[in-house]
Amino acid sequence: MRLEDQSAVVRDAVSPELADAILLVTALGGTTVPMALLGTLFWLASAHRRRVALAIGYAIAGLPLLLAVKAILALPRPPEEALLVPLEVEGYGFPSGHAFAAVVVYGGLVVAFDRIRDWRALAAVAVVVGLVSLSRVALGVHYLGDVVVGIALGIVVLASVVRLTRADPTRIFLLALVVSIPAVALTGGSDDALLGLGGAIGGLLAGRSVDQLPALRSPLEGVVLVGVAGSVTVAIRALESVVGSARPGLVALYAVLVAWIFLAPAVVARGLDAVPERWLAG
Repeated sequence: MRLEDQSAVVRDAVSPELADAILLVTALGGTTVPMALLGTLFWLASAHRRRVALAIGYAIAGLPLLLAVKAILALPRPPEEALLVPLEVEGYGFPSGHAFAAVVVYGGLVVAFDRIRDWRALAAVAVVVGLVSLSRVALGVHYLGDVVVGIALGIVVLASVVRLTRADPTRIFLLALVVSIPAVALTGGSDDALLGLGGAIGGLLAGRSVDQLPALRSPLEGVVLVGVAGSVTVAIRALESVVGSARPGLVALYAVLVAWIFLAPAVVARGLDAVPERWLAG
């Protein structure tokens, strides 16, 4: 079922000299890069923030569902000797979380922006999903069957969440909250499960403000917003090491993280109100 022999063929075709490039590709299905992408898009696309908020919600709602499936099946990753380069990997191997995330994040953007009938958008998502999935097999952290099922599960979960929540951010984050609770229990309170729970809480608390956020007044204001909001986001993430293993603290931290992404445009705009408007016009 996990296509172990076929996975070996893929691994054997990849040279260790390509490891750095493969790691860059695989990051597209991780946590940091999609978060940075969605956050930056939310801050800059002031006319489409509700659409981006939907995509953020799809990602947060999908995460605990994936973790619950992985915990229930509890299938291991490939053995250490399969690794292309030494890596520290945690959690179960089936299905692939990176393949799943690539579908939900990038496919979620296509759905949120109503581009589901645009073959170019679908082709772009297919290329990204395919590259991320192959990178996981090439690195030796998943079998080919893991990524195939990860892709299929991502499609099913995304379609189900879209249908259940009807493009309503509040419904999406409420669903994320509901599914996060059993995911936390099943995973023993893993960091990713707590991210789903905290993210759902933060989305519920701040997501309703999306339609009232101020629009960008100039490109310069957009640069300032990304700089300030991005810096605060990095600072919040850095606090993870301070909070450590305190589970309630991590939930609160992740709630603040997602709430900040949504509220940053209003906070920065208020701060810029004290700046002469002519300075922001350029």
